[in-house]
Order: sequence, then structure tokens, then C-alpha cells
Amino acid sequence: MSNWHMMDYRSIFKLQYYLHNNLHFSEMKKIELKLPGLIVISLLLSSCNQMLYTSLDILRPAKVAFAPEASNLLLVNNSTPQPAGQGHRTIPYNAAPKRVELPTDSMSLFCLGALTEELGNKDFFTSVKMLPQSLNKSNDPNTITLLNDSTVRALCLSNTANTVLALNNIKVADDLTEYYFNETGSWLIALECRIETNWSVHYLNNMQVTTVHFKDTAYWESESYNRREAYAGLAKRPDALIDAALNAGRKSGDRFVPYWEKADRYFFNPANKQMRAGMDSVYLKNWNAAIRIWGEVANRSKNETTKAQAANNIAIAYEILGNIDRALEYATLSYNIRSKMNNSDFEAYLRARSYVKELSQRKKEIPILKKQLGE
Repeated sequence: MSNWHMMDYRSIFKLQYYLHNNLHFSEMKKIELKLPGLIVISLLLSSCNQMLYTSLDILRPAKVAFAPEASNLLLVNNSTPQPAGQGHRTIPYNAAPKRVELPTDSMSLFCLGALTEELGNKDFFTSVKMLPQSLNKSNDPNTITLLNDSTVRALCLSNTANTVLALNNIKVADDLTEYYFNETGSWLIALECRIETNWSVHYLNNMQVTTVHFKDTAYWESESYNRREAYAGLAKRPDALIDAALNAGRKSGDRFVPYWEKADRYFFNPANKQMRAGMDSVYLKNWNAAIRIWGEVANRSKNETTKAQAANNIAIAYEILGNIDRALEYATLSYNIRSKMNNSDFEAYLRARSYVKELSQRKKEIPILKKQLGE
């Protein structure tokens, strides 16, 4: 087993979190630095008129917070297959919908398999295993029966796990619809698949149970002047349903584990010597120097636009340093200045407002992230 996988199960996430926020290593808890190499964060700036934009990696919290002791995860199938004749419709052009039969008994396996792979690749848990055969012996796909404590305990002990994630139900509803457009004389064949999944999280030494419900949609379409060719250009329906199940499983990975999301940030770089001097410090990643220079501009400039631009740049620098409170303070200042300028630059006003909302959301997410990272 490589040193990468021997780390504390949340170490990689913590290390990335602290490095992305530019904090000192002394502030990290329970992190064994056994990585094969350090994570390198490069700042790539692209020009857009008098603006420079960069892309930041932001850690987002999962929708479900596992307990701090969750380390060895076991995914189990606790669902009952949906009948082949339930949930599938074909809707011909100018005709009544028709119900069709399609096998969906393997949907749970594809969904679970994709999620198992996704969670395993994230290195959030020490181990991730899956039991494909359903534990649910019921013949009613519409009734959700949660695992009892004795079953959870037996599963954990026999699979060296301390946490169980169960797929209790998966419902599939899909419509294959024909459209004909008189204006163009063309056919459009559309397939929409809606998947609903119900999950529960159980622990070996904790009777706490968390249940969640997700909805996912997948869509395909094909257009042609010939009806038969339009159908030929569409994925085969059974294959499309499998793809939809795989997609639902993959998307659930970010719902159960914190995930990285890219966000664009825009620096103002007008023809102002001090503003340009601040950007020189950005290229050197000397954020404190850039903040100091732009702070002088914000305090001394008599031009409201320049003040708003300087405050915006300071906010981004503080965000990169991991100081969300100060970032929000200066983003709000920039927005307030823009609000009093009668929207002379409406695009900049909207961007300032959006940035305040984004930072406000990030501030709310910090305590959630700390909980999910076991701090």
C-alpha cells in the first residue's frame, strides 16, 4: 500500500484545504505529510480589456456530513427492482402516450458501482467497499425499509467497516417523445430520464441514522429531416438508462464528500500606476503587498470607480489568503460604492453584487466544512 493511502483518511482533503487557503502548516491538525509531492497552486491570469481574471479552486461542503469516526465505508444495495412495465413511456407525435416495458433491475448496481468508484477516487475514506447483491427481500419497490442495527453491525464486522451507506430505493421514469416542426420539416426525438434515489447512512457504534433523497435528470435528443434517421441518432434506450444510473451515482459523490469547484475571479487593472503596481505584486503572489498598495488607492483616490476597483481587488486577495471575513468586507465596500454610482457600469455592478453573495455563501459553508473534515 502506498504512503498516499496510509495517510489519515481526511488528511489529503485537509492538506489541500489549508494549502488553498495559504495557511501555515502549524495550523494543520492530524496531518502526516507523506505525500509524494506538494500540491502546486499556479496563478494564471488572462487579460480582458482592463481586467484580469483567474480561476480559483474552492472547497465546497457535501450535502451529507458523515460522523467524524467514519473511515471505512461499505456501500450496500438495499433496494427492490422496479417492475419492467413501470415508469417508461413513448409519446408519439400527435398520438396518446404508450407504456412500454424496459428492464431496470440492474439500475441500482450501476448507480452504486459509479458511486463506489467516485468515493474511492476521492481518498476521503480509508477504504471504500461495495456489496452488490440486494439485502432487501421485499417485492414492493415503493416501500423503503431501512437496515436495522443488528444488520448494520453484522455488515460492518464481516467487511471491516464502521460506516454503511445504503441505497434503499431507486425509481426511474423516462419519456421518449417525438416532435415534428412544420417550419423546418424536421423531426426531433427526445429522451428524458428522471432518477430518484433514497439513501441512508448507518454507523457501527452509533445509532444515529441519516436519510437523504436525491433527484437527477439525464436528457438526449436527435434531430433530422427523416424520422427514422432521427431515431438512429439517439442512444439506444436501455443503454441511455444505464448511462443515467451511472450519472446519478457519479453526481452523488459530491453530495456525500466535500468537493473542489472552480470559480472565476476578476481583478481590475486600469491605467493607474498604483493599481498596476498592485498587480505586479499579484504576479509575484505577494498578496499582502498587493493589499497594502490597493488599500492606499481605496483610501486616497477621489475617483469612485477606482475606489470600487481597488476594493474588489483587495477582496480577491484576502479570499486567496483564506480570510473570508475581510474578503467579504471589501467586496461589500466595492458593491456599496457601485450602488451609489447610478449603475454607470451595470456589468461591474452585477459582478460586485454576485461576488458579495458568493463570499457570504462561503462564510456560511466554513463551519460545515470544518465539521465534515473532522475538526
